[in-house]
Amino acid sequence: MNAFEQAIASARAAPAPPTRDSPYAGQRARDFKRLRFEPGLEDEYRRHMRIEQRTSTLVCAVTALAIWLAFIGLDLTRLDLRAEFAARNYDALLAAALRWSTLVLLLALVSVLAGKRLPRGYNRLTFVVLVLIGATSSISANVFKLRDLAQADLAEFVIIMAVFLPVGLTFYQSVAAAALIAVLNAVLGFAMLGPSHMHEHVRLSILLFFAVFVGAVGAYLREYAQRDHFLLRRMLHNHAMFDALTGIGNRRFFEEHAATALLQSRRDRIGLVFAILDVDHFKKYNDHYGHQAGDLALRTIARTLQGQMRRPMDMAARLGGEEFGLILYGIEPQRARGVFDAIVQAIAALEITHVMSDTAPHLTVSVGAAHFDGVETLEQLYRRADMLLYESKAAGRNRASFG
Repeated sequence: MNAFEQAIASARAAPAPPTRDSPYAGQRARDFKRLRFEPGLEDEYRRHMRIEQRTSTLVCAVTALAIWLAFIGLDLTRLDLRAEFAARNYDALLAAALRWSTLVLLLALVSVLAGKRLPRGYNRLTFVVLVLIGATSSISANVFKLRDLAQADLAEFVIIMAVFLPVGLTFYQSVAAAALIAVLNAVLGFAMLGPSHMHEHVRLSILLFFAVFVGAVGAYLREYAQRDHFLLRRMLHNHAMFDALTGIGNRRFFEEHAATALLQSRRDRIGLVFAILDVDHFKKYNDHYGHQAGDLALRTIARTLQGQMRRPMDMAARLGGEEFGLILYGIEPQRARGVFDAIVQAIAALEITHVMSDTAPHLTVSVGAAHFDGVETLEQLYRRADMLLYESKAAGRNRASFG
């Protein structure tokens, strides 16, 4: 009994192999109450959310910028900074400096979000801007209280609620930002205000911490739902784009990728080879050894093909039944010929016994590979590769024909 026959025996006693969506389905089955996925999946989720929340973050940043400009204008009408400087009232000058510094960071955030290239760490800038807005608003409110000027304590509540909006922060980042704003508000109040304002300040501080708690509960539920939705979308995408049996791309995914690769090849004048691979006498194999053995053979062949895909734009996909599609991108014809000859030899070297084959005592494949001329449509290229595949079969199979 060779290695493949042992694998067949094991497969008959084992459960079905995991499908392509297993990382997502597995994560969903394990749950994520701590709002944390496995490391690789967590990175993928965060990249997705940074892009997904870019527009909402930009809208919030532009809104905050408009409100902030209004506050600066209002401050200029209520505080005489020259008089404050002459009187050495540095608290008012600090508040003014922070207002303008926050304005600069808000402009930087809007510029980053509106740009074509989105930096990976833009959420860190969002975090800093939100905390600075909270601290600046707290200092300004204290300055106005000390001068018996009108001020809005409710602004701090609004800022804390804004932290929990979809602005590119994770749940833990949002909680950290909101808690830091509440702590800074409490500390700054105790440092700046006198006894006459202390009772009101303590009451406000308690309410702000309560607001952090309420906002955190809502944010937790929202992110949990977002993560669940992310996993479901990835699972549905994989069901639509990947072959459940082999785990590699299906016909739909292959044709979409091929269309993109052809456009890229035509634009950049880079070589591309389109190929169709067919397993020789596979119906006879299934009839003789059974469908379970046939399924295992297809999975083994798929893994072999996947192992030959070296470049990012290369692709192997199952088109249906025992037929596979292959794309080699950025490769010259002569080198591609060597790759397809190596694929034919590698599959023959698997030595998957096939006593019913008219070609060899083991499973073999035939390949038709067409070099893209830079003008053909996908349909024309597909037709030419199919004709070359027919040539391989007519010439005795277990070979690759190239044109």
